[in-house]
Amino acid sequence: MALIIVLMLFAILSVLMTEIQFRQNRFLKRADNLLQWDKRHQYAMAAEVVAQQGLIDDLQDDIKNNAQLDDCVEEQWAVQLPPTPYEDAFLSASVQDLQGRYNLNWLISPEAEGFVRQPDRIRELEQLLTEILPDQSNPGRLAYEMADWLDSNNIVDDAQGAEDPEYRDRRTPNMPAAHESELRALLGFQATDMPEDPMSWGLLTALPPGTTLNVNTAPQQVLNAVVGSLAGQEGVQAIMDTRKEEPISDIGTLLAMPAFSELEEEDQDLLRSRLGVGSEYFQVMVDVEVDGQLSRLVTRLFRGGGEGESTAVISRQVSPLLTPLEPACNPFYKVE
Repeated sequence: MALIIVLMLFAILSVLMTEIQFRQNRFLKRADNLLQWDKRHQYAMAAEVVAQQGLIDDLQDDIKNNAQLDDCVEEQWAVQLPPTPYEDAFLSASVQDLQGRYNLNWLISPEAEGFVRQPDRIRELEQLLTEILPDQSNPGRLAYEMADWLDSNNIVDDAQGAEDPEYRDRRTPNMPAAHESELRALLGFQATDMPEDPMSWGLLTALPPGTTLNVNTAPQQVLNAVVGSLAGQEGVQAIMDTRKEEPISDIGTLLAMPAFSELEEEDQDLLRSRLGVGSEYFQVMVDVEVDGQLSRLVTRLFRGGGEGESTAVISRQVSPLLTPLEPACNPFYKVE
């Protein structure tokens, strides 16, 4: 009996020791993972600070030269950092101009009665989605659903739209979008609607409704939607040909070109209010690799336009590495 009791105690102690050792190893592994993640995050934050300083230096240089414009060729920030060793890590980084993308919040306009949908902007988004989504998609439906998603009323203004009654597990925010990924929350968006080229998401953004489009950094697809709807392909080509030689420094000079000078005054005023040559909103993407483990930090920044103003962080997002690091400035800039 004594021997049996001893064997039982030994078995119990063995089980307890195994469990303690297992939990201790799991705790140590978890702590190590957290420390490694925090290390990668701190490296990414340091790279973000460097990018911010580059944007500030660029702005100060523009103020000194009295030429506040941003393009994808000569700017200090429009440079991509290849995988670079730093202590025990490898860092990659790039900066993108968010004002070279199509702003989903252009679909609405702030009015006294709330956010009112803009039919012309809806058609622009439909045209852009037609170019980037697969053939089986319904870009018209997505464009009208996006307008209903943003406008203040709860009325389905078009047969292809959708408001609160059509959604079961969510409600339309009835306010400007915070991120372009809200497009995926629409009722009509399906998994098959994902663009074949993930970089196509780089054509869309979500900024304040009145933000201008930078003609120096906008890709052809966005120019086709915004400028082509008024000035046709001739206007788009005029912008692309002009910025090949040097950045466009003034919208007034652009509108004096033959492709725009024959437009009605109302259309010219509309383009003058929607187009710009400089940018205030940027995105910094940083990839960090330590001991084979990867992290990506995506930061969106606002850079003030006056001397002495600094950048302000709008959002930070730890993103999965599902796509390659976006090229500096705009991945579609050189598309002809």
